Amino acid sequence: MDISPVKEIDLSICIVSWNVKDLLMECLFSIDDAGPELRYEVVVVDNNSRDGSREMVRERFPEITLVPNRVNCGFAFACNQAIQESRGRYILLLNPDTLIRSGSLEEMLRFLDERPSSGGGGPKLINPDGTLQPSIRKYPTFKSSLGRFTILGDLGFFRRSENEYLARDFDYESPSIVEQPMGAALFLKRDALDAVEGLDESFFLYYEEVDLCSRLSQAGRALWYNPGAVIIHVGGGSTEKAGPWARFQMQKSQFKYFTKHFGAGPTMWFKIIFKPLFLMGEYWSLIRNMVSLLGTYISGGSRSEKDRKGARLRTRWNFLTKYMIDFLLL
Repeated sequence: MDISPVKEIDLSICIVSWNVKDLLMECLFSIDDAGPELRYEVVVVDNNSRDGSREMVRERFPEITLVPNRVNCGFAFACNQAIQESRGRYILLLNPDTLIRSGSLEEMLRFLDERPSSGGGGPKLINPDGTLQPSIRKYPTFKSSLGRFTILGDLGFFRRSENEYLARDFDYESPSIVEQPMGAALFLKRDALDAVEGLDESFFLYYEEVDLCSRLSQAGRALWYNPGAVIIHVGGGSTEKAGPWARFQMQKSQFKYFTKHFGAGPTMWFKIIFKPLFLMGEYWSLIRNMVSLLGTYISGGSRSEKDRKGARLRTRWNFLTKYMIDFLLL
């Protein structure tokens, strides 16, 4: 890794980590194993992990810039910290539950260099088994959120709006301008990021990258999808460990995004409609998960299947018992 101060850094890989030591270690090893043929640096911001993540980085990767936070200040805040510590002309906001494939970093920078007016973009994301992981979205709307998060979606309403948001007809084999690449691996040009003043730190978790993509587009800096660059997204990172708390933060950030981009008045009416329908969907999912788990025990299902269904049931139950009042007060 060449980080000599007399040379320009091509890419700053910025990773925010919270209690995912093993995933983070695999991610960092994958960067080394990929052997990028460019000048790069890695900046890790640790949001007060309790699992030895910081000690692991210091011991195994002493060349990496580590920023240890005493408290969890939120994902957007930590991303901005990493960006401020970095020096690259490109920024890669990278989740710790990813693995870098050889040649992908070089390919993505070459691709974006050929599009000087762009603001950045995203690679093709794949699952560990090599299958495609859909990673392109359009901007969320009131209708798409009713379809995604409430009982109306279970009943078949707003399916078209949900499908449009999820870009189900997107061609993942062709490069194109997109609205919102998944934030698991988001490449950004520093000058474009500076122009929109970084990520909005009022988003603690979720929707910060949606808001960023929207502001970049409004500033005339298009985002591109490049299927020639491939990164593995493992999943199972920090938000899964957070469980019902993360579910609450997603809804809180959704309301914040809608208020910022659609206005306080329309968002207020949306919340009046959305909240009871969301809770109805949560209770319906709770019942379905209970029946499904019971069926697994009766049929003699595997231990892993029981654990998986049990975890889904606990997440719903804990959300409804611990965060329902807070959700209603949002």
